[in-house]
Amino acid sequence: MVIFSAILAAVIVGGIAWFWLRSHVQTPAPASRTRDVAPVEIDPPVAVAPVAVGDLPRRFLLHALAVDDDTPLRVQRAVVEDVAATLTRADLSSRYTPRRPNLLPQLIHSVNDSAASSRSIARIIGSDPVLAATLLRIANSPLYRLQRQDVQSIERAVTLIGNDGIRQIISAALVQPVMQAASGEDAVFARQLWDYTLVLSLAAADHARSMEQEDGFAAQLAGLLLGLSGAMVMQATTDVLARSPLRTREPGTLLEALERCTVPTAVRIAGHWQLAAPIVQALRDVDADAPAGLAHSLQVGRWVASAAMLHAGRHISEEQALAALSSEVPAHVAVWLWKRVNRPTPADSR
Repeated sequence: MVIFSAILAAVIVGGIAWFWLRSHVQTPAPASRTRDVAPVEIDPPVAVAPVAVGDLPRRFLLHALAVDDDTPLRVQRAVVEDVAATLTRADLSSRYTPRRPNLLPQLIHSVNDSAASSRSIARIIGSDPVLAATLLRIANSPLYRLQRQDVQSIERAVTLIGNDGIRQIISAALVQPVMQAASGEDAVFARQLWDYTLVLSLAAADHARSMEQEDGFAAQLAGLLLGLSGAMVMQATTDVLARSPLRTREPGTLLEALERCTVPTAVRIAGHWQLAAPIVQALRDVDADAPAGLAHSLQVGRWVASAAMLHAGRHISEEQALAALSSEVPAHVAVWLWKRVNRPTPADSR
């Protein structure tokens, strides 16, 4: 009996101990059947470096010359002086100041005449096969194309684009052969310069009409002359370098010649072509600190064209381009001009 009582007491004590341990000791959770996933680290957004609007034209020229922004530049001052002298000599040859296109006065008169029909304008253009082919090519470019189907006749181009558009295209078509005559090392630069000039002249014309209440065609023609004079400066520099085998082709020298001589050469060409005084004055004032009227539109055109070319070459983002342009012109104007010169082709919208 004593033994039974002892056993019973032991069982009771053991049960009490088991219940106490169960209530005070945590049972480990079963091992997870899923693999532990390391926390994902999210990088903070990368700040986009701002681009100064005044630096855009120089950066475009550097990239058109196939030079990186951080490449050291060596300038041959003597070469630049010779280029400037060549372009300002009294006996300046037609190699550096092209003859005024014969059809220019007649065409300007026709497109300014409200009574002139598209057929009569097309007849004038059609009298020059090279001009006609060039005009159709430009009319079908992304900057001017208004429909999916190609424009295949001059009269159709005149009808679709209207007088303002056809004046712009005519002027561009007249100067394109001169600008694209370069060969060899200058050929790539010439193609870049031509695309830049088309955008510059278009943006300048739109800005002049809408923001400055100025003649858009005058701004467009002045913009074309800036591009044309750039081609002339490159030709003169090539000729000066060819005179001495000791002179090498240095990107810094080309850049210096372009920045120093382009505007004065454009003024000289405008005078040689006997263009209207407002065009000549706008070219003279384009580098001023605060140009007005046509000169301001030319300045804006240069910024827009430079930004567009740098963006096309993936050197700056659209965000950087718009931020730079908006620092000098109202934001809505910057966006409007940007969309105007970066329109998708009809094939892209299909």
